[in-house]
Order: sequence, then C-alpha cells, then structure tokens
Amino acid sequence: MKGILKSLFVVFCAALMAVPASAQVYLGPRAGVNLASVSTNQGGVETDFHMGICGGLSFRWQIMKRLSIQMEALYSQMGVVSTQQLQAGDVVTTIESTSYLDYVQAPLLLNYVIPLKPESLIPYRVKESFSSIHLYAGGFFGYGLGAASETQTTINNNDGTPAQVTTGAKADIPSDNFNPIDFGAMAGLGISFRLDEADKHRVGIDGRYLMGFSNTSKVDGVTETNSAIQGSIIYSMKLTKRTVRHIN
Repeated sequence: MKGILKSLFVVFCAALMAVPASAQVYLGPRAGVNLASVSTNQGGVETDFHMGICGGLSFRWQIMKRLSIQMEALYSQMGVVSTQQLQAGDVVTTIESTSYLDYVQAPLLLNYVIPLKPESLIPYRVKESFSSIHLYAGGFFGYGLGAASETQTTINNNDGTPAQVTTGAKADIPSDNFNPIDFGAMAGLGISFRLDEADKHRVGIDGRYLMGFSNTSKVDGVTETNSAIQGSIIYSMKLTKRTVRHIN
C-alpha cells in the first residue's frame, strides 16, 4: 500500500510541476461515504448496499473558463451484502455474506462549472457569483488493497423458525479468487461555495456514481463488477495567484 500511495504522490508532484505558471490550480482534501454493491451473474443471489468510507486528495487544473481536468487519489471501501436461499425438501438454508473490499482509486474527470448568478435570485442582490454547480464525467482506475468476507448461515425449520444459525469469522478472500485490478466510468454533480472575497478557498458537496467494468472475480464462470454511489464533502484551495472570475 505504501508503494502505491508513494507512486500517486509522485504523479501529483509531476502534474504540479508541469502546470504553466498562468494556469489555475486547485488542491484539497475530500471525504465521504460509499454505498457500494457488486453485480454478479450468479443466479438466485440478491444483493444489497454495503456502506463504507472514501477520502483522499483532489487536484484540479483549470484549462478553460468553465472546464477543468480533475485528478484524485482516494482510499475507498467497497463491497456488497448478498443473500442466497437454498431449499432441500422442506428445509430452507439462507446464506448471508458481507464482502469488504478496500481499494485505492485514481479518478480522472472532466469538471464543467456553471456559476450561479444570485443577482437574478430574489431577495439576494450581490454582484458576483458565490456558488457554482459542478458536473463531472470520466473514468477511474482502482487497485485492491485487501478483500475479506463474513458469512452467516441460517437453517430454518418446517414452520420457518430458525433451527440453526452459524456465523463464520471474517476471513480474507484468497488471492486466487480475487482480481485486484478495477477500472470503470464515473459521473456526478456537486455544488461549491466561496469562502473568501478573493475566492482562494472553497467548500462543496457532491454525489457521484461509479460503475466498474473489470471482473473482480477469478473464479471460473463467475463475473462480479463493482458499483457505488459516492457522497463527499470537499475543500479546495487555489495554489496560483492569478484571479479569474466565475471559473468555479
């Protein structure tokens, strides 16, 4: 994990050095939650959201008045809660499993900015935009730092009451069954607010949807892909001195 985080840090430093002095550059932390799930081709399996945290660093390079390139380095907890029922005669066995998948993710997004014009909103009367809408679209690359699962098995009586409940200890998913490489698409929207007159500091919130394309399972005949709804709080600081109005 340290090697991966070190590589991402080097990429950020190289990006900062490559940016022209006249460009607008923003840097800051972001933190939030994931409502994650896994789509699978296994029949008879019902899935539900697994909640985890996400957070890291966001770097944004303004390339046009309303368009910027955004790079991020995130720690992201993914996973899924799955339920499967097996019936043999009158005996019904319910297997509930929770998967815990930890990733480092590197999204690369286009950030389109729409400044809100409060002079047209009654009763507010200010000359400059103090907030903006952000539209995101792009892709991401992820690498699995760890994978584990926890299973509870319930065997019911004929009348439906549990006859036996067995809870297994949380255990690592073998590397032979888990593919750590993940990639896919990401899109969403958010809103940011100016914190000072010079517009050097901003705070915002956003929501994004992540859809994985890579099969994270190495088991023959099994296909599993990640997905998640991410909600985050963001703080950004302008690193360059040049001031351009209405760009964020």
